[in-house]
Amino acid sequence: MPNVVKGSKQQKMVVVPHRPGRRFVSILLITLAVAATAAGGFGYGYYTTISQQQGDLAERVELQQQISALQAENGDLRRQITILDRSSQMDQRANEEVQSTISGLRTRVAQLEQEIVYYRQVVNEETEDTGLTIGQFDISATDQSRRYRYKLVMRQQDADGDTYLIGHANVNLIGTIGGEQQILPLRDISEDVEQLDMRLRFRYFQNIEGELALPEGFTPERVQIAAVADEPVEKNISQNFTWVVEGE
Repeated sequence: MPNVVKGSKQQKMVVVPHRPGRRFVSILLITLAVAATAAGGFGYGYYTTISQQQGDLAERVELQQQISALQAENGDLRRQITILDRSSQMDQRANEEVQSTISGLRTRVAQLEQEIVYYRQVVNEETEDTGLTIGQFDISATDQSRRYRYKLVMRQQDADGDTYLIGHANVNLIGTIGGEQQILPLRDISEDVEQLDMRLRFRYFQNIEGELALPEGFTPERVQIAAVADEPVEKNISQNFTWVVEGE
């Protein structure tokens, strides 16, 4: 028994078995736990990264699809614009062709009117060798809307150069306003005419010309010309001309 100093505090001694294998196992378990935690953190980080990359990839794919759809729609719109441009050009060409055809027809009508006047003169010459006749009547456009130039030529057939033809002429424009027929004396629509009955006095021919202005809403159809010769031969003539404007 060991020597013990009386009055001193005694420490109890515990005998612990010496087990070096258990310590190794504890260290190994701790190491494995740390490794497992690190692996879990790495796995979670890797999974999170992969998930984010997949989400980004899916978003890029969706954006690419939207871009492709927009490009396809843009291509369709461009094709539609091209088609409309071509259609507009075709309509314009068609309208120009129609206007050209109308102008040609009006010119032809004017020519036919002149031919009719000529043949009527020939017939009149066969039946009446002398006297008053209408030599020409023309209408042409001006640079002002609904304003036109007119020219009426009265002549004396078989004039001898010494005898004056004396008489008067009356010109009326016939058309419609609001579907109703209207007769407008030349005096009312032309500042160059002061009287209803325009005086005639000439040896060979006499020109009656000036400008006329159409009232708003009035649609002209024909021109009626009536004339009376008192000397040297009494004669009454009346003739209608279709409203045809040269150059339209």
